[in-house]
Amino acid sequence: MKKSIKWIKIIGLFAFFYWLCLFSSSSFYGNFNLYTTIKSEDGDYYANIYKHLPTSPISIMQILGGNKYFIVLYNKKGEELWRVSYFEYISEQVMYEMISFPDKTNNDFICATNHGLEGHDFSTTIRNHKVVSIK
Repeated sequence: MKKSIKWIKIIGLFAFFYWLCLFSSSSFYGNFNLYTTIKSEDGDYYANIYKHLPTSPISIMQILGGNKYFIVLYNKKGEELWRVSYFEYISEQVMYEMISFPDKTNNDFICATNHGLEGHDFSTTIRNHKVVSIK
């Protein structure tokens, strides 16, 4: 019994440090690391740009290289709709190149990253800013 508890603790610690090294730099975000907010023209959406936290060797190297931001899309109610990958580190110069918000004619959110354009097509979930069932 004691041996199995010891192994559970070791596996738990390993999983925690593995998570810390890969995901933690953008896992937690809020007003404490908010860089700026960009709003859509109609006011129905906004994108918060957050700073990565220097919590892992990967994030520290990216931040020192100038890639210190990530983007999260919200609707006007403040509900999170989409975010870039946990592994995406965006530089300041690329961040303002292009951001396209969903509107009444196009349901795509597109933002520029260091690896090209990223985004999400909300056609199946948002129609005129209302959630619809997917068939």
